[in-house]
Amino acid sequence: MYTINDIKRLLGLSTTNQVRNRIEAVKSLLAGELRRGPNNQILITDEGLGILKRLQDLYDSGLTIAQASEILRSNYDANANSLDRDFSGLISNRADRGSAEELVRALKDEIAFLRTRIAYLEERLHGRAETEEGPAWWEKLREEIDGA
Repeated sequence: MYTINDIKRLLGLSTTNQVRNRIEAVKSLLAGELRRGPNNQILITDEGLGILKRLQDLYDSGLTIAQASEILRSNYDANANSLDRDFSGLISNRADRGSAEELVRALKDEIAFLRTRIAYLEERLHGRAETEEGPAWWEKLREEIDGA
């Protein structure tokens, strides 16, 4: 059994509120994995820790907590009472394919934007390197002031 502080350390989080937010996001999956200890302390089983680790992995991959918990819930196998071990098929038959396609489209758009932004910044950086060989921009101002 793991306490909130244990989970905070194991997931590499900085506050207990982050752990509580993750527990709340997948509360329906953790229903059988939560216990109360002395002084009403929240305790989580090994299986519950596994669920939270999968949630954190999805979050670390760039998804929001809400998106990650939705993926975990869609992959939850109610008959076996466990999660799918591999995430190769993140979208099960029960998942809303329209929202998944929308998410993929949004991610592709963001990648395209970031690629153009990187190209623009690299071009500016390259252009700045070429202009640095000449006199600095303030040298013209210095000559005008000295010449007056």
